[in-house]
Amino acid sequence: MDLLARRASNDTEVQAVSLARKSERLTVQTGAADLVRSEPGHLQAQLNMLLVSGGDERIWPDAVTGSSKYGTTPTPAPNEIFFSSSTASTISPRGYAAAGRVLAAILDQDRATRLDLEDWFDGLRARLLALYGIDGAQAVLAGSGTETELLALAFGRGSTVRPLVNIVVAPDETGSGVRFAAAGQHFLATTSLQGDVVARTRLAGWEEADIRVEAIEIRKPNGDLRPSVDVDLDAAQIAMRALHNGSDVLLHVLDSSKTGVAGVSREAAARIAAAAPGRVTVLVDACQMRCAPARVQSDLHQGFLVMVTGSKFAGGPPFAGALLLPGALMPRFAAGANLPRGLGAYSAALDWPARLRERFTGVFTSPANLGLGLRWEAALAELETLATIPLSLQGAIFTSFAHEVVERVNARPWLRILDGNHPRLPDGRPRTILPLVMVDHPTPEAAGIIHRKLRAPVTPGDGLANCHVGQPVSLGGAAALRLCASAPMANLVAERMSAGYSLRGAMAPVREDLDRLFAKWSLIRDRIFKSSDISSVQEFN
Repeated sequence: MDLLARRASNDTEVQAVSLARKSERLTVQTGAADLVRSEPGHLQAQLNMLLVSGGDERIWPDAVTGSSKYGTTPTPAPNEIFFSSSTASTISPRGYAAAGRVLAAILDQDRATRLDLEDWFDGLRARLLALYGIDGAQAVLAGSGTETELLALAFGRGSTVRPLVNIVVAPDETGSGVRFAAAGQHFLATTSLQGDVVARTRLAGWEEADIRVEAIEIRKPNGDLRPSVDVDLDAAQIAMRALHNGSDVLLHVLDSSKTGVAGVSREAAARIAAAAPGRVTVLVDACQMRCAPARVQSDLHQGFLVMVTGSKFAGGPPFAGALLLPGALMPRFAAGANLPRGLGAYSAALDWPARLRERFTGVFTSPANLGLGLRWEAALAELETLATIPLSLQGAIFTSFAHEVVERVNARPWLRILDGNHPRLPDGRPRTILPLVMVDHPTPEAAGIIHRKLRAPVTPGDGLANCHVGQPVSLGGAAALRLCASAPMANLVAERMSAGYSLRGAMAPVREDLDRLFAKWSLIRDRIFKSSDISSVQEFN
């Protein structure tokens, strides 16, 4: 494993230096190949570098601000306010400490106590499956939620000799790159592990693959939600047509969109799969991670694939994804699947369990993605803490959060909550994503201005906290900003309750942060939206 560790470190160094030269944004002062020879005092710098390595351009820190395009930083930002977990959050102190401890163990000078990389990655998958898996299930790690789409497509495509129709749900409410990844294409001009590619071209090995993408919308053109029965009917009709024409089907079930909405029911997906055994693979998009572990376990029991991430609700740093594979489908995948060569640009050998890693040795060009492992380490620190909180208390905390947001929106007639003021979803789950639209300035341009100004000082030295909310989502000509609850928030509240606070008392820091956020939002709106003509505020873009 010493050779593997050196290869992984060298890969990380080459990647980081390459990104620095090409983007002119990422500056690397300590090469990853020198990690094992560094003094202990350099551990934090090494950790910070690795936390933004092994990912595409979305996590590169800007050379001036030190922040990613999402406003996140490699280190905790305790003086900033984060309700942005539907997009991304900065790493929590708990997660940062956990990642630091593991990196120290990996770099231990004593070989007898040094953490073995293969053991570490096996342990990460085992811990994830201990929370969400079932007997026989396996997990494959991925650089982001969008990259899990490529893994799922590799499974669906590799398990059939027929053409494949990939049915995605609300791609505009899942991720900008999902539609392209679903077609087997590079979704950006950079990859996690191999630098530049040509965006919207097929991965090597899939150039001639017969893959077609069909999309199902969960909203009407005006942004209103469609009846769930109509969404299910669309899924059935598209799937049956594809099967009739000789194609196999990869059918998505959306557990939670960017606005907290589900699409294609699990019941409908199960009926469609039962109608054509072996020809329909159901893929649950749970990348927001806003469902209970029992729901994911139920999906696996039904033979569904499940996509998850550690960088949304879980509160880990961006980006960290995983594809959960039910044991019932493992023989089919291990025996018949062939991964495209181009997947090596996104997937490292140790992202995969040994049984599959040995099957696809020719695909991987990188032995390990250290940054991905550290990001999952941070996310699991929060998820494992959350798992100690009774589900009833979790529900009470998230319901309280929703009520607090609703109360503040109701006090501002110029704001409304998309899809209604209800604190719970139709299936009874508390709403942990609340999309907010400015009634008098509903445009994407206006929402973009507010989003940027919230996370920066209004005026130099004004003392207002940087506030992070979910990026604008455009729906029917309007755009919603999103306030989101997260696992780190629930963990904080539960810890305060353990110290003797009531639920209301324990929620005090959350209420204070909401008050500060809404006060800043009101201030920005009053200062810059002095007319309904958006051209009057272009200077703030």
